[in-house]
Amino acid sequence: MIKVVELFAGVGGFRIGLEGYPKSKKSKFEVVWSNQYEPSTKAQHANLVYETRWKNSNHCGDDISNVKVKDIPDHDVLVGGFPCQDYSVATTLKRSDGLIGKKGVLWWQIQRILEGKKSKKPKYLILENVDRLLKSPANQRGRDFAMMLSSLNQIGYAVEWKVINAAEYGFPQRRRRIFIIGYHKSTNAYKKLAKYKSKDNWLLEEGVMSKAFPSFKANEKLIHGVLDDDLVEVSNNFNVGEKNSPFLNAGVMINGEYFSHKYIPNYNGKYKLLKDILIPNKEVPLDFFIDKSDLEKWKYLKGAKKELRYNKANDFHYNYAEGGMKIKG
Repeated sequence: MIKVVELFAGVGGFRIGLEGYPKSKKSKFEVVWSNQYEPSTKAQHANLVYETRWKNSNHCGDDISNVKVKDIPDHDVLVGGFPCQDYSVATTLKRSDGLIGKKGVLWWQIQRILEGKKSKKPKYLILENVDRLLKSPANQRGRDFAMMLSSLNQIGYAVEWKVINAAEYGFPQRRRRIFIIGYHKSTNAYKKLAKYKSKDNWLLEEGVMSKAFPSFKANEKLIHGVLDDDLVEVSNNFNVGEKNSPFLNAGVMINGEYFSHKYIPNYNGKYKLLKDILIPNKEVPLDFFIDKSDLEKWKYLKGAKKELRYNKANDFHYNYAEGGMKIKG
């Protein structure tokens, strides 16, 4: 059985993908430890969902920064959708705080755990984030991702990444996410990648991501660069003065060298539409319907606003505005 640790677990998306829910007898994966903690709120809704769904699992709801590495079981694969709000399209790129944001800083907890495992580091990493991570922050495109790659290189991992839009591979959702796979230097995958002189072959044919998500190379040439081993140097000087990030939507990094190209999806399977998965209204549980007494309040909360508000704590008025969601009915 392949032992998995799930960090930043949310409501258990990675766990369901690996184990199935309920757990499949055919699954080769077992989540031996998991952690979920939302640093910016007292209400831990995601953690409550996780604990309800997996009642008897080895789950931790504490702040990951307070968890000692020795208390995390040894494992083969570390997975996690590490917090992405500081890179997210939910905020403007100029306001994105990247790795120094309240949630972006949690990336370093991954590094802390990997380093702390010493000779028992997991052989593989599967991480996920928003695609704009590749070009964050706005004034130094690609710096945050470069720091992640450099830190992983220093602790013995090669990295393969690919931005996947679910809609381009048959799923009824337009959702772009970067998936990052790490191979420890002790693995056959690392050794195999190291032998490839042309990384294009890995990106288009031999890599895990290329086999799972077939693609064509776009016309752009393969971008090649070398990362500094000094993280302070990377932070201060990587890609300074350049308008574009060197990290395109697919790439690999090994021994401090990165290779990246732009790909075009090559998918010939079936496509599902939203209508294919929606169930009739009569089959939807009543919990999903809004009571008439709450309808006006719901419309206000979800609707467009442009109003004067008052901050009681600091005794000042301010103009508040936000766009609205489309409301049918």
